[in-house]
Amino acid sequence: MEIYQHIFEYTPDTLFVIDQGGRVILANAQAETLFGYDRSELINQPVEMLIPARFSALHIDHRARYITQAHSRSMGGAAELFALRKDGSEFPVDIMLSPMLLHGDQLVLCVVRDITERKAAQDALARQTTELRQLHAELELLANHDGLTGLYNWRAFYEYAEQMLKTAHRRQENATLLMIDLDHFKQINDRFGHAEGDRVLQAVASTLKAAARENDIVARHGGEEFVVAALGLSEAESLMAAERLRAAVAAIENMKTRITTSVGIATLTPQTQKYETRRILAELLDKADQALYAAKHNGRNQVCHFNRLTDLAQPATS
Repeated sequence: MEIYQHIFEYTPDTLFVIDQGGRVILANAQAETLFGYDRSELINQPVEMLIPARFSALHIDHRARYITQAHSRSMGGAAELFALRKDGSEFPVDIMLSPMLLHGDQLVLCVVRDITERKAAQDALARQTTELRQLHAELELLANHDGLTGLYNWRAFYEYAEQMLKTAHRRQENATLLMIDLDHFKQINDRFGHAEGDRVLQAVASTLKAAARENDIVARHGGEEFVVAALGLSEAESLMAAERLRAAVAAIENMKTRITTSVGIATLTPQTQKYETRRILAELLDKADQALYAAKHNGRNQVCHFNRLTDLAQPATS
């Protein structure tokens, strides 16, 4: 028996033996060190003296249920556990409970481990993980979005437009591209400076995003050009959508000059045969571009569908 007493007394873990009434009947040297109590202050005292007051009632309930359904188990896996030192300070702990039967009495061996350092490391890791996720999200945003307007950039547009074309092919729906160019944008920069030009681009981008349908893909194509990809629009509906966007931009206020746009449209009707998505997208963009320059050549501030071109005029200068 002496060797077991020696093991109990000098094990590096904090050990308590608790009776059915929740009183401490044994405590080892490490318990004194960890909790700051002399052993005489712990014996025959309720174990709840070692638990923060806000957890005391819950602990009493758990302890009562454990006595009736005793089995070895750990505590702290599903919720954070805290212990209370004599000086009132709290610290996180892991607890292992094991039932004991001694001279017919049901007792509980309680092993307490201070996990302050481990929890601090876990918290630090969690903070680092959160920061890395935030950084990744910010980098992904920068990689996929235009820095000035916040719209998708050309790389992201190409990726999402290809996905849209695949969806259109699978559903046997139309796919439409709208190429939008600001009229006389160079003159805005020359007259009012690039800061005003940037403000115009931002206002146009915000307007296009607000006026487009929720599932439409709106991107900055580069410079003063924007592009919108849409599913399910007939030729007539695409002309109406383009006119809605053109009118929304023309209605922008609080700029130093009126803003107008020219819009070129190209529609892909359902294809029964398989096709190369990237090639089809390039062809659509080319057709929309041709329609755009026809709109500019015919006076700007208007929309034009590729299917209605009668004369591919030479493009006018911006």
